[in-house]
Amino acid sequence: MKYYFEILKKFNDFSGKASRSEFKHFIMIHAAIICVLSFLQFATDHALVIKVLDTITGLFVVGSLLSCTALFVRRLNALGRNPKLAFAALVPVAGLLYLLVICLKADGKKKSGGIAESIKGIFQKCPKRQSAS
Repeated sequence: MKYYFEILKKFNDFSGKASRSEFKHFIMIHAAIICVLSFLQFATDHALVIKVLDTITGLFVVGSLLSCTALFVRRLNALGRNPKLAFAALVPVAGLLYLLVICLKADGKKKSGGIAESIKGIFQKCPKRQSAS
C-alpha cells in the first residue's frame, strides 16, 4: 500500500522514473480495488445500491486517471522509451495491453548479453591462427 499512496501523491509528476516493483504494486492494488467495486455491483440486486456503487467506481477511475497516466509516463522514462507511447492506451483494449506488457518488462539490466555475445566472447578468447607460408 505504501507504493500505492506514494504514486497517488505524485499525480502531477511526469518526469523522473518509476521502478518495475512500484509499477507492479500500483497496478495490482488498483485492479483489485476496481474488481471489488465491480463485484459488489454485480452481487447486489438493489437498484439504488447498484447506482451508488457505479458512481463510486466511476469517480474512483476518473479520479485516479491522472495518477495512472503519470505512472505510465515515468515507467516509460525508466525503460528509455518515448513517453508519447502512453497514448497507446487510447486504443481500447489492445493499446492498454500493449502498454502494460512494455511497462512490465525488466529495467534493462542484463547480466549476460545472450547467445550472440557469448559466441562472440568465445571467438575473441581463442588464439589467432597463424597462416602457414
